[in-house]
Amino acid sequence: MENKSGKYLKYAIGEIILVVIGILIALQINNWNSNQQELKVLNGYLQNIAENIKADKSNLKTIKAFRDSSIIGSRFFLKMMDSESVNIEDATIYFSRYLKFSPLLKEKFKSDLSGFESLKNSGFLPRIQDSKIEKELFKYYSLVTDIKDEEGELNDLMKEMMYDLYKKNVIQELNKTRRKIANGTLTSVEIETLNKNLNHPSFFAANSRNRGVNYLIDLYNELDKTGTTIINEINTKSND
Repeated sequence: MENKSGKYLKYAIGEIILVVIGILIALQINNWNSNQQELKVLNGYLQNIAENIKADKSNLKTIKAFRDSSIIGSRFFLKMMDSESVNIEDATIYFSRYLKFSPLLKEKFKSDLSGFESLKNSGFLPRIQDSKIEKELFKYYSLVTDIKDEEGELNDLMKEMMYDLYKKNVIQELNKTRRKIANGTLTSVEIETLNKNLNHPSFFAANSRNRGVNYLIDLYNELDKTGTTIINEINTKSND
């Protein structure tokens, strides 16, 4: 009886050990499956961010082209205004080539924040804590904020200049002058009016301020570079 009891006890202990091992294996498999599912969801958020950044890159290309041409246009304007009287040939070039890039147009870059906001609200952000992706993401969206602030300050100033120019009827008269220059019907009296309007303090100040906004180009380039790093990191993580 003692031998049989000993065998039963060993058998029972063995069964318990097997059950425990089975439970542990099942838990490990379940945890692995849960982890894989969470990684899949996280990668989904990151891929959305990558798509947002690709769209941002397209917008950056557009705004950079505008800023480049706008800076060149403002420099051309200020050089044109160095002479006592505006040269009609220079005025023709300015109106036909550069006026469409006037700083008074208040152009700005707009970033798609939807993917990053979704990630922050999802609870998955800690999964990339202290990683290169996290550091680059916060750097990227910090740059987006810097650009928004700098552009906002610039455009607020341009808004004031534009209001003053409209109030003094300068913009309306310049539009009429532009059409007459294109048609070759500008009179000597209208040339004097053109000189007066182009020398208006607000018009001059807007172009003087705008010629020095290369810092915005630098911010755009830094954002573009950081965006490329993030996209590469996300693609690498997705392939792991």
